[in-house]
Amino acid sequence: MTLSIYNRPRHIALRLGFSLALLSFCLLPAHAQELAKSAPRTPAELSSEPTVTERVRPLESELERQNTKLDELQKTLLEQQATIKALLDKLSAQPATTAVAVTSVKEAETPASATAVAVTPDPQTPTVEQRVTKLEGQTLKIGAVRFSGDFRLRFDGTFRSATHPPNPPLANVQNARARYRLRLNFDTDIHPNLSFHGQLATGPLNNQLSTNQDFTSIAVRAPFTLSEAWIDYHPTKSIQLQGGRLQDIFADNSRFLFDDDVRFNGFNEKYVASFKHNGAYLTSLELRAGQYILSTPNVVVAPNSPLAHAGETVGTIGRSATLFHQGVLANQTFNKKWTSQFGGDIQLYRHPNQIQLASTTEGLVLLVQPGIGIALSGPLPGTGTAITTPGGAIYTAPGFQVARLTYRLNYAGFTRGDHAFPVTFNLQVARNVATQLEERDAMLAALQVGRITKRGDTAFLYLFTIKGANSMISQVTDDDLGTNSGTNIRTSHFRFEYGITRKVTFQSLFFFQHSLRRSGQFPNFFVPIGDFAPTTYRVQQQVVFAF
Repeated sequence: MTLSIYNRPRHIALRLGFSLALLSFCLLPAHAQELAKSAPRTPAELSSEPTVTERVRPLESELERQNTKLDELQKTLLEQQATIKALLDKLSAQPATTAVAVTSVKEAETPASATAVAVTPDPQTPTVEQRVTKLEGQTLKIGAVRFSGDFRLRFDGTFRSATHPPNPPLANVQNARARYRLRLNFDTDIHPNLSFHGQLATGPLNNQLSTNQDFTSIAVRAPFTLSEAWIDYHPTKSIQLQGGRLQDIFADNSRFLFDDDVRFNGFNEKYVASFKHNGAYLTSLELRAGQYILSTPNVVVAPNSPLAHAGETVGTIGRSATLFHQGVLANQTFNKKWTSQFGGDIQLYRHPNQIQLASTTEGLVLLVQPGIGIALSGPLPGTGTAITTPGGAIYTAPGFQVARLTYRLNYAGFTRGDHAFPVTFNLQVARNVATQLEERDAMLAALQVGRITKRGDTAFLYLFTIKGANSMISQVTDDDLGTNSGTNIRTSHFRFEYGITRKVTFQSLFFFQHSLRRSGQFPNFFVPIGDFAPTTYRVQQQVVFAF
């Protein structure tokens, strides 16, 4: 009993110690965890975390990669620009350069690369010269041909009232029609001083004065034939020689001497002498000449043959009708705004009656159809010059040597907003010096303000002309100023133009035509329309597309 009482406190102490030990064992891991959380991290633990530098480095790499791509793109664009420039230089027969200047490309540059970059070709890639040579070889397989042209859509109306007694009977004219014209040009440089030009155009085959095709013929296709074709040889800047089917050497689209659509078969030459500053303000002098073959009958003139009806001597060989046109033009420059051109020329026709003969049925068969190999529906139009008998083939004037003086004054003009209005005045006078008969004179005066170069531009023209019935040959002069008669007329012409876009122009043209003389007013003098005819009105509304 005594022993158990003595051992009891010891037993309690042992139990209390065991409980404390158990509690310490349980609390020790939790405390260790807290210590672990609050304890500083070791270098190893810190190295396993991504730093700011490491996070920025991928962004820098991506930026460098994009900059590299931009540089490569800029380099490619600059190399292409250099290639194009070298190709143009080579095609223009300019000496090839060994180094190509490279300019900055604004479309590809960034603020950090706004300056020019020098191109350093990769030795393993083809050089610019090699690329040009390869491209030139591929181009020459089909020829370096440049194409251009125009398409014109037109409303054309001609109106004239009928005559009333006591004037001779003359029916009224009311012709309202839609028309179009298509022309396709192709040019090529055969050699640095030798080039070729050709043009295909629509229009009826038996009308040398027009390339217009009417809205008619049910749905039959319109002919598309050769209008121009010539070789141009220019051994120096001062000399130009042409041969083929070409414009007259003095053609100026003024509607005076020749119709805009007339082309001749033959040759022409031009020499330009340039001058330094002088008291006469003369900058250059142009010597021009043209020789054109109009017919080649090559038959014996038999009695009552077509050539005999045209006045040729029976028993001789029919000679060719030809035109020789030569003269001089002087160009002046007074200052930056004022320039002028003046000069004179003369047309010399041989056997001109053959032109009138071609406007008759028998002349068509002899002179026109053999040259083109097909039968036309009727003779050539454009009559109007006085003839000795109604419907005959002999002109009233014994010959045609048409001398002309011309003067053109150009002023740089004024501007309204961003539209320029240059001013041009043109005066021309002509006389048929091969005859002393009446009605041998002609004149033209024109004033134009404005020029069409872009959208919104406008231009105005007024033209007045008088052409006597013996002054020039109607079959080759303008057929708009002279509707149904190219001579024996007095005409006022107004034109307004508006630029719809740079290559699309709207034009509005008005013609007021009066006849000058009547048949029988002079000996051996017959004209298709006499002075008793009422005024002829013509209006043309058209849109011109250039390409």
